[in-house]
Amino acid sequence: MGGVRVGILGTDAGVRGGAGDSNDVLGGGDPPGTLGVDGADAMSAGKIEYVTKDWDADSPKSTEPIVVSGGTIDQVLRALNRLPEWGQGGGVLKLAIPADFASSHSVTLSANLVRRLPEWKQYDAARDAEKAAWNHMFRKLTDHEDRHVEIAVEEAGKLADALIGQTAAQATTTVATANRRLEARQKRLDDETDHGQKAGVKYGDVILDLSHT
Repeated sequence: MGGVRVGILGTDAGVRGGAGDSNDVLGGGDPPGTLGVDGADAMSAGKIEYVTKDWDADSPKSTEPIVVSGGTIDQVLRALNRLPEWGQGGGVLKLAIPADFASSHSVTLSANLVRRLPEWKQYDAARDAEKAAWNHMFRKLTDHEDRHVEIAVEEAGKLADALIGQTAAQATTTVATANRRLEARQKRLDDETDHGQKAGVKYGDVILDLSHT
């Protein structure tokens, strides 16, 4: 009933989980452009002393699943291959400066984590062999997208530490540099795994194998 096919994983910059996600640095995504600091003018009176982190590594942004339909696993594969990607994972680093920064010296760092995975609409009615093929692919895809999220969290943590004691100008440069580093790491993961398609490598093996269905 087919063979082995793999979808393109990661994220295209034009496909996001919400209206505010157009600059997310996600796996496989296009460059986010120039990212800086919101409200940097308010920081001219001092340096950052406190950084509030608004993310939870275990709770990426809640987004709708990528729903695919098909009465058989080969129909589902065709539906998946019509998508720009099979899953999304990652984030973008943004710094917000409050109006009272001159007195609080406190800022908020956002990681804007996103993780989206496919959902087979007719899964419950599928045959056991088809479910097994889907489940194997789904586990590997989850590992791949989770790694994209982990990379975003790691870079967010480094950035939060680096911002302490910085001025507005320094913070703007530091945030932009952190996002470029984040983008490079996401691209490296996708290059090393061929966007998850490569067999026998960590964060790869995202294959919907139809040979036993």
